[in-house]
Formats: sequence, structure tokens, C-alpha cells
Amino acid sequence: MGREFFCPVTIVFVFSLIVFIVNGTKTSCPCATEQQCEVIKDDKRKEIFIFSLENSKDKWSRYDWSKVTTVVMVGYINLELMCFAHKHGARAVLIANFPKANLTNATDRSKWVKKNLQTVQKNYLDGINFDFEDFIEENRTDQRDGYTSLVNETFQTFKQANKNYQVTVDVAWSPVGVDSRFYDYLKLSYVSDFLFIMSYDEQSQIYGECVAGANSGFYKTLSGFYKYYEMGADLNKLVLGVPWYGYIYQCVSITKDNKCAIKHVPFRGVNCSDAAGHEINYSYIMASLLPKSSTGRIWDRETLSPRFNFVNNTITYQIWYDDPESLALKYNISTYHGLRGVGMWNADAVDFAIDPQGAKGMWDALPVYPRNSS
Repeated sequence: MGREFFCPVTIVFVFSLIVFIVNGTKTSCPCATEQQCEVIKDDKRKEIFIFSLENSKDKWSRYDWSKVTTVVMVGYINLELMCFAHKHGARAVLIANFPKANLTNATDRSKWVKKNLQTVQKNYLDGINFDFEDFIEENRTDQRDGYTSLVNETFQTFKQANKNYQVTVDVAWSPVGVDSRFYDYLKLSYVSDFLFIMSYDEQSQIYGECVAGANSGFYKTLSGFYKYYEMGADLNKLVLGVPWYGYIYQCVSITKDNKCAIKHVPFRGVNCSDAAGHEINYSYIMASLLPKSSTGRIWDRETLSPRFNFVNNTITYQIWYDDPESLALKYNISTYHGLRGVGMWNADAVDFAIDPQGAKGMWDALPVYPRNSS
């Protein structure tokens, strides 16, 4: 999930007994009330599933907590955020990964599961999100099945500890071997609460012309969702994830109709990829780049995505991104087909400090779901 440009986000692990309790005995409830330390129990409601990268109260306190149902803390655990989320009826969960080389080792898997359960319990969290994105070759069924077993053991162990713990899995925008990720996606949906479909970085493997393109084109996103549907995934076990960031590409050349040729940068067996560009946060795009663009916002009808050109020291760059208009179209996929909900990578890509109107627009564009399932 992550290449940054112009306004990089550094993930900082905070080793403080106040905000990050991993080892030692579980402390008394740090929240204002004991109730705020309880695991969220509603497991039927629609999801607004978000990722938080910045351990900053100034950032996370401004999320629209009338909509957020689950916040994944990436690179940190903050007990104050846990209390804040629980106060608003939202889950706070741990993000996790696992070494691919150890997937076939049942002992290592079990140790990992127990360790992460302890971390969740000691920090009053609500569950765990798997962000495993390593390639698994199609013929490595041992690794594929090892990953499924890891998720299944986590699911069973966590549910035995507390039936309300949430176990979720991040998956590629399409289940057809994107980036050589040949996972057993259907079984993963069986052994988790739901799959978070990462409908972004869809240019990670560019076939055909090596040109800049949409990070999350509507029709590509729709086709990826349909692949999950066609393989038999329960629609209520799918959350559609969208990007709150764009990509900036340096153009090797550019045509009169704004087709931006980019450098050939290979990725997992394909000669051209979005690695030729860099991630860039939405608020930085809106506050610093779009006002100085050489073209103004251009709506691309083939992908239903906005883009524009930007010139810096005679070098032309092309920026592809998503805004409330393009995101609303993708949110409608979830609403129309009755998916579990939507989410984004990442909530800190919008910034009320530098782009208050734009940040509000992005939060407002999210679907409005009933706060409770009952």
C-alpha cells in the first residue's frame, strides 16, 4: 500500500507505555469510562473501513466519526484513539503481516496468532486486519494454503477469545493473479469476517502502451468486483476500498491529446508499472498542484477519473487522482450491489489544515449507512 511523493508520510512506531502497550500486563482501562474499553459488538452493520497512518490526534480527531465504523491503525497503537473510536461506536484494530517464507510452518503460524491476540487484548482493540501483499506463484499451493491456514487459525482463535473480535483480509483489486498474488480468495472470504478489496494501484502492471493512467478506473474497479462475485464470494463479505490519493508521473513525452508516455519500470514480470510514478495525497493535489496546472482538471471518459498536467522546470508531469465525483461512482457499486460497505487508503490523505473544503467534500461523499444494524 505504499509509495509516497511530494508529501511523504513517515510511519513512526511509538514506543511509549502510555500509547503503545505490547508487552507486560494489561493495564486498567485508560478510557473515561469502562464501557469505552469494551469490544464493539455490532457485527452486522455496513462498514466505513478506514486506515490511519498518522499518530496525530489533530488528524484522527477530525475524521467523520458519524460514518467511521472501523479504524485500522497503521504503524502505531494509540490507546487514546482506541478510547475515542469506542466512544463513537467504532472499532479500532491492529494491522498485521506475516513472513512469506514462514507460511508453511505451522508452529510459526500458531506463535504469531497467539502473540497478536495478546497485543489486541492488552490494548483493548477490536481485532486484526491482514495486509499481506507478497506474491505467491501459481504453482506454490503450499504457500497459498499456508496463508489460508494462517487466516483461518487467526479467525478461530480470535473468535474463541471473543466472538466480537473482527478479522479482515486486504485483497487485490481482482482475484485473477494481480501482481502474481495467487491466493485462495474464496476460502479467505470463508475464514474471515470480510475481504477489503483494494481497488487502487490498478496500474501496478501495465499491459499495452506504457502511459500514465487512472489509479482506480471505474470500469476496471467494476470488473475486479465482478470477478469476486463470479467466483462465488458472499456480497456481504466484500468491502470496496478506494484511494484517497493519486499518482504523479513524469512524462517522457506527451501528445496533443495529453497522452503521457512514462518510463518503463518493471514490476513482477511486467515491463511497465505505476512504479514510474509516485503516490501523492489528495489535499496536496488540490491545494498545491491543481491551482498551478497547465491544463486544469480534465475528466477522462474512458476511466471516469480526473487528471491534469503540471509543468515544473520545463518538465511535464501528469497527475491522476480521485475526487468526490469519481469516488461517488465507485461507492455506488457497493450500494447498488449490496456489499458490506466501503473504505479508503488512507484517511490522512485529506487534510483539513491545508484543504478544509476539499477534505469535507471527501468525507461527505462517503455513503450514509445506519449507525447500527438493528
